Amino acid sequence: MKRLSKCLGIFVLTMTMAMGLYSNGVNLNGNGSKAIAMGGAFVGLADDYSAVFWNPAGLTQMKEASLSFFATGVIPKATYKLAPLGIDTKNLSKVYPTPGIGYFKPLSPNVVVGVYAYAPSGIGGTWNGEDLKLLSGGTAFTWESMLGVFALSPAIAVKLNEQISFGVALTMDYGMLKLKMPALGQYDESLKGFGFGATLGLLFKPNDAISFGLSFKTPMKATLSGDAKMSGAALVGLPTKDDAERKVTWPMWLGAGLCIKPADNWTFTVDAQYTNWKKLKNIPIAYTNAGWKQFFEADADLQLRWKNAVQWRFGLEYRLSEAFALRGGFYTDPIVSPIDTHNILLPELGYNWITFGVGYKAGNINLDLGVEYGMGKDVTVSFADAGDGMPGVFGAKILVPNIAVTIRL
Repeated sequence: MKRLSKCLGIFVLTMTMAMGLYSNGVNLNGNGSKAIAMGGAFVGLADDYSAVFWNPAGLTQMKEASLSFFATGVIPKATYKLAPLGIDTKNLSKVYPTPGIGYFKPLSPNVVVGVYAYAPSGIGGTWNGEDLKLLSGGTAFTWESMLGVFALSPAIAVKLNEQISFGVALTMDYGMLKLKMPALGQYDESLKGFGFGATLGLLFKPNDAISFGLSFKTPMKATLSGDAKMSGAALVGLPTKDDAERKVTWPMWLGAGLCIKPADNWTFTVDAQYTNWKKLKNIPIAYTNAGWKQFFEADADLQLRWKNAVQWRFGLEYRLSEAFALRGGFYTDPIVSPIDTHNILLPELGYNWITFGVGYKAGNINLDLGVEYGMGKDVTVSFADAGDGMPGVFGAKILVPNIAVTIRL
């Protein structure tokens, strides 16, 4: 049953990383074209709709009602090599779109409310089974994962005085995952579930040239349920399908940011963003069928052994005129998992990200375009170190174009 444990471990790691949003992997951790173009260093600035994600206190900077549309496409390029078996392959090229729409309205000069519906993650991976059949006894199985997460966040921000603002955004997440891979034959799993959390933000702006931000995302609990199918279960006299459920807690996140405007046309930002990944020690599973419980459940209780991580983010904006702005940024994305959990459905690497974008304002419309490019640091896992993962050389790069339109009403 150890084989099943490893394969189910791949599934849980994919689900947790993609829904968590704060770690690395083939997954973004940001929202909003302006914020992304500035390297996600936005906690101390937070002056548009994406403040719901970064620091809801920044919503008090909105002076007019507005409707915002955001869309991004995640394009992961992953590679895998295992020389002893002659494997040298890459994932099949796909684009994973994630949309967003938000409406915000000042109720008074000191209070702004709104709601933002968005997809914080839309990610997955598909590999050529022919290239990987030596990993599964010579049979070309399907290796594929797809995850979509949709969030609804009502928010309120209050200006306590001329210098200090406070904001709260509640979050309800709905996640869907489909997974196909070899495990006692072809294994398919489909789970859906809800999670609830909140983001609290504080913005201190002593003058127009400088501002400080603090933002805190609460731990979030979710129950993911659905069904699992495993063709090989019939070999031990069990049904090939059973109900599956996992209870997951995503850890606390804390961000601190500084924004400096030394001149009217220059803006510099820097953030430190911390995630308490060490609290996420394991993710258990519960099956319904007594046989599945006896033979599969214990091995499928995944031990993650992750470590805490800090992302450093840097951004800048230069306004060429009242209408045009240029933006750029950089951030680090450290690896959080031990080497013995690496696998091809989620090559868990450390990344360096570069970002850039442009902004255009005409009348009551803002148009923002951006792109970020993540350069993964290759990870080599020996047979001795593979543990619950896979041996080989893992690599990945991620391209993410995005666009946003805001209409001031």
